[in-house]
Amino acid sequence: MHLIKNLLKSISQTTYVKAFYRLLAVLILFQISRWIFYYFNQDAIGALMKSDLIPILKGGLRFDLTTIAFLNLPYIFIQIFPVFNLRNKIVKIFSDFLFLAGNILGLLANSIDIAYFKFNLRRSAWANITETGEINNFFRLIPGFIKGYPEAIFAGIFLILSFVFLFKKIQKGTFVKSFHRRVDIFIVSLFPLVAILRGGDLAHSSRPLNFNQVGEYVSNPQQVALVLNTPFSIIKTIKSNAIGRMNYFSDEESLKNAFDPIIIQKKEFPKPLNVVIIIVESYSEEASGLFNQEWKTGGFTPFLDSLRQKSFYSEYSFANGKKSIEALPAIWAGVPSFEHPYVLSEFSGNKIDALPEMLKQAGYHTSFFHGAPNGSMGFDAFAKTAGIEQYYGKNEYPLPEDFDGIWGVWDEPYLQYFGRKLSTFKTPFFSTVFTLSSHDPFRIPEQYNGKFKKGPHPIFETLSYTDNALRKFFEYAKTQSWYNNTLFVITADHTSSFSGSKKFKSGVGRFRIPIFFYSPGIISAQKSEKLFQQTDISPTILGFLGMNTENISFGKNLLKNDKPNFSVFHFGNYHWLENHRLLVFNKEKPMGLYNFANDFDLKKDLSAKEKNQLISMEKHMKGFLQQYNNRLIENKLKAK
Repeated sequence: MHLIKNLLKSISQTTYVKAFYRLLAVLILFQISRWIFYYFNQDAIGALMKSDLIPILKGGLRFDLTTIAFLNLPYIFIQIFPVFNLRNKIVKIFSDFLFLAGNILGLLANSIDIAYFKFNLRRSAWANITETGEINNFFRLIPGFIKGYPEAIFAGIFLILSFVFLFKKIQKGTFVKSFHRRVDIFIVSLFPLVAILRGGDLAHSSRPLNFNQVGEYVSNPQQVALVLNTPFSIIKTIKSNAIGRMNYFSDEESLKNAFDPIIIQKKEFPKPLNVVIIIVESYSEEASGLFNQEWKTGGFTPFLDSLRQKSFYSEYSFANGKKSIEALPAIWAGVPSFEHPYVLSEFSGNKIDALPEMLKQAGYHTSFFHGAPNGSMGFDAFAKTAGIEQYYGKNEYPLPEDFDGIWGVWDEPYLQYFGRKLSTFKTPFFSTVFTLSSHDPFRIPEQYNGKFKKGPHPIFETLSYTDNALRKFFEYAKTQSWYNNTLFVITADHTSSFSGSKKFKSGVGRFRIPIFFYSPGIISAQKSEKLFQQTDISPTILGFLGMNTENISFGKNLLKNDKPNFSVFHFGNYHWLENHRLLVFNKEKPMGLYNFANDFDLKKDLSAKEKNQLISMEKHMKGFLQQYNNRLIENKLKAK
């Protein structure tokens, strides 16, 4: 203690104190950025109770301290390592550069997520930076980003100007000349620095701070992003695929009993139906008039609503992810994405039981259509590995005047092009089309201005445009010989970034999308009580086709009752839904059990009241996670 007192006295006006004050200023700005982030995203995160504030502040402080230590590690090292002479001009300039660069990047990351959080409902990760296919549009998107998200721009400017101002104010500090004293300071500083880097704990039994510890500070999963900060999320995912081997079950039989991803379809009534999957960009259940009674005028997708009522559908159907690049693996191969997109992971080269490949082997012609520039989102690369023979992107589209100026070809002309192309294919065929007009910045062709009703967000008008484009596509399709022998599946890639009504602002509501199976004269209209999800699509298609197959899928055949009635997605923690119950699970233990159909805000934890239900759902969740993680690691996503 005597040594520490002497050290504190000797450094009170030194460069060490200057460095401490600078880091303290960064910490304050990180805290300010957290509450700016909450202000602009409170619809997604939800209202905070008084009892939530202290835990969130404590958790946020802990994560901010660790993040700032990581961002400033080179700067701190120069400041405390005794061999560096801080009077040297080059050392000082280099040290200041490291401090400015690291913290400006950190504050910028927090600012960008003020806008970006609305799209994937979690803090950005390293995968968001390395996503493929978007760089060509980057400069075109900047004006739209500035216009569409001024709050993020102004927040970034405010935080960076404040940071630079404080940096300039905190300049004075004398250099400690005594080398021995600098060694003492280095030794004393080392232990708290290591503790902060680990999250405030040096105990041998503890682990470094990570995502799973956020649960200690939140009362519901939607608050996770408020405790975290974006630089922490990026740093922690640079070298991590967030997939580790799971060992909940020690023997294969117990694991298989908990969850079995092998789906066996025996040959029953072979029907060489054509298969057409239509993926509508950002098509949230909220836009429909079927299950959102808040739209007194009937919703924004009247044609799709009418078609759904003639189909096999459910009130509760879910996306397994929040990003476009996560949709195709889930829909085609039953492989969901959780903490990171599957197609961007090291496992993306795994062998998979992809529906296009399975149908190609059965004699189907396979194709994929997306009106964006070829290479966008890496769709062409994944399509090729999944068994797609012909890829049709913007490059193949013959009329450049139909380009929307940002993303690709307007939906209406592109869907007409899609229909005409289908008529040239030999039957049976499998084809998927992915629309794009209902994407930010939410524009429609000039000739349709004022033709569709506007909602509380611009996306609703664009969804009405796409709905009308699909109406015209089906009008054309009905005139073609292949129409009455075709199974249509209509779904979305993910929900939109906007949620207006209470039940769609919830964690569960933000993953609700339409999924329905339509085939005129073959499928009877039926509203199912089952939970639908994207990973159920390919097993169910195989069920409708009556093909003799055995494949790995993390979904279920909706025509059978051989698996739990479940859906699953990741939103801060794992969310396992069975019937009307939701289990929130953090890889180690349950975080709560809720009735998601009635308790939108997830306020009433039923864990104690429905203990048997909790145990059963936890077993299924653990089995699913062990099968998923271990099969990814072992490259066992293919049945044969």
